[in-house]
Amino acid sequence: MAYRLRCGSKIFRRSSILFGDLFGLHRGSVGHKHISCIHAPPPTITNNNCSSYFSSQCAILDDQSINYNEDDSNNEEGIRIVKLDRNGAHITIQFSTRSCNENTSTLSQPTTYHASWLWSNDPKHVLLPSGQRTSTPGQYVANLHPKIKEASIIYCNIDEESTLGLTINKSDNEVVNVPGPTMKDCCHPLAVYGEYPAWIQAEAVTQSTSSSTDDNEKQQNTTTRPYLKVEWIDNNSNTTVSIYDLEWLQRFQYNDTSRLEHKHNTEVRPINAIRQHGPPLCYLVNKNEKKSLHDENNGLINVKYQSIINDDGQVIQEGLFRLLHSVFQDGAAIVSNTPMPITNSQHQNNSITSVSQLCQTIESMSEDDLAVSKIAKAMSGGELSHGSLYGNIFHVRVGERNSNNVAYTSSALCPHQDLAYYESPPGMQLLHCIANGRGVVGGESTLIDVMAAAYQLRELRPESFECLVQCPATFVKQRDGACMTYRRPHIVLDGSDNSDIDREITAVFWSPPFEAPVCLPPHQVDRYYEAYADFERLLNGNTNDDIDDELSQYAQDFTWQQKLQPGEMLVFNNRRMVHGRRAFAAAEGVSFDESQRHLVGCYTNIDDTLNSYRVLLREREACVATLNVGNGTSIIP
Repeated sequence: MAYRLRCGSKIFRRSSILFGDLFGLHRGSVGHKHISCIHAPPPTITNNNCSSYFSSQCAILDDQSINYNEDDSNNEEGIRIVKLDRNGAHITIQFSTRSCNENTSTLSQPTTYHASWLWSNDPKHVLLPSGQRTSTPGQYVANLHPKIKEASIIYCNIDEESTLGLTINKSDNEVVNVPGPTMKDCCHPLAVYGEYPAWIQAEAVTQSTSSSTDDNEKQQNTTTRPYLKVEWIDNNSNTTVSIYDLEWLQRFQYNDTSRLEHKHNTEVRPINAIRQHGPPLCYLVNKNEKKSLHDENNGLINVKYQSIINDDGQVIQEGLFRLLHSVFQDGAAIVSNTPMPITNSQHQNNSITSVSQLCQTIESMSEDDLAVSKIAKAMSGGELSHGSLYGNIFHVRVGERNSNNVAYTSSALCPHQDLAYYESPPGMQLLHCIANGRGVVGGESTLIDVMAAAYQLRELRPESFECLVQCPATFVKQRDGACMTYRRPHIVLDGSDNSDIDREITAVFWSPPFEAPVCLPPHQVDRYYEAYADFERLLNGNTNDDIDDELSQYAQDFTWQQKLQPGEMLVFNNRRMVHGRRAFAAAEGVSFDESQRHLVGCYTNIDDTLNSYRVLLREREACVATLNVGNGTSIIP
């Protein structure tokens, strides 16, 4: 492959741009309570849905800032504008994108990058192949704040042909090293994985301002990759050069509009939530998407066990990816046709003749022989998690472990997250239904997307939402053999501006059975309990039939409820979903086997599981807007 660069020196021209509410993110008034006010879903991003166009331009530091010209007449479609202030402390770039499905381009809000930010993210400071940084942000200050002396945009033509069809003045050539293209999920300014080399040696060709129209058209029609070239100068007048991939810079814009767009693409909203009936609403709004794959009966995407684990016990990557993608997009999925964990000899000899025998046999098996463990380890990269209290594998049935958890009774379980008293609660929870006899009355499993519910609480009761952001609860597990506590707010937001409750919701913690007395300033106590009651009604509905409001209606519309059948495995994100169970009992006149309800469960770590998913995304070059997983941080990039 031949790589060539050309840099130009066009005069900057300014385009007048008006910005409206691009994303529909502003909440209505407090009185606006209709749940259908949920905003449009974040767009699904693919590798080919947009491209950037760039014009040749250069900025050189002089006595005045490089400003946009007043004349807009030559502002061609796809122009990029670079602005450099007189102190060399900031540089401003205006990006332009064009949708492949539309014949128009859009000029973005000009983005200013600080010299400190650029210097700290110099690709030369990335160690390969680990991706570790060899400099720290503090070294910018230690180096006495280097300034930007000169900046220009250069172009790298990536073409299999050695000749690009351009007339090049060889005397103007400059061979430079530029960073190779980075994949869409790479945070580093230098490629540390992928098919391209980390550094590409290329020719920088200065474009003459007197180039002919034909030459300009050839250049505009040539596939190019743009770079920002920065020349630094320190207090001793020493100069160095850094080169940045402009597509990477565009992904990491940090102006207000870009941060708002990022929030819009990743925050979980009611439109993303599973419901009582049918798939999440986003699948109905995205008319251009292919038909929903959600099961008509249970409303979740079903993935067959045999498409994930083959007969030899090997993981099938495509099936695993489909399961992970479904769980991270919707919060939950069903693994169907899950085999019962019995040995071939037991099956051939028919030594297991009853459900109770099957349950006893399963409890005596090692975790490696259990289907739920095989799926969990495939999802997490090989390990189960959070096994110190209940074991790596736990069995949910009446009387288990002397009923040291209400889950081991037939009582109802209100919506909750498991192990909220851990600093890092479990990520995925898997529940394989071994038995749920026809004589079991009740016992339906329930799920509700707690992050989407928190979003709706902010829409309907902003004062209650703010209270649950500000007031910490104490989560506790204390009994024989256990003494764990953790104090945190119920709702966690991204960023540090406490006056802004519209920040992205990055985590929710809700576990009423495991909460200690609150420890709050006296003026917050009553307010906290009012706010708690609002959120509880949003998740549980009303126990008082005399009260009917929009909070209870939300719980009714967005609570998923199904009676799991033997062979079904419910997989859900414990950070994003709260789960529960209806009370159950044995019907009169049924046999013991017919009254058995037995689930086998385990947990995985959220970070290990998310890592598995993102690596599979990268391998497929599938650039999708990953929704927040509830682990307390915004998804980057």
